[in-house]
Amino acid sequence: MKVVFDTNVVASASFWRGKPFECLVAWAQGRCEGVISPALLAEYHETVEELRLEYPNRKPVEWADALGESALLVFPTDRLAGATPDPDDEMLLECALAADADYIVSGDKRHLLPLLEFEGIRIVNPADFLRRLAAGE
Repeated sequence: MKVVFDTNVVASASFWRGKPFECLVAWAQGRCEGVISPALLAEYHETVEELRLEYPNRKPVEWADALGESALLVFPTDRLAGATPDPDDEMLLECALAADADYIVSGDKRHLLPLLEFEGIRIVNPADFLRRLAAGE
């Protein structure tokens, strides 16, 4: 099962426990295959660095580095425009399409989660993803 993790999931998992953290643990355990693109990986690092400055007393788990070293790296060639209300989210869709991913896991309740799916790729929140993973969907 191929999965693209939204930046909000990776950033949350880096600094706090909870469902996003459990999603990344599932990936680290080999229960799913994480997929990244160069643009998405850059955004992971940028967001984690911003949070590192905002929360200097928290020691983050280096999920962005781990994904950069071990996730499937794809180079999207199809560019999307207008696929989501937020143009910044299109890199997730492009990455997922390039990898023929099964899921995009996101906490974005405004733009991504309302789509439910994009070209057959299911868009779910971390809790829903964990339920589906446990059920073998």
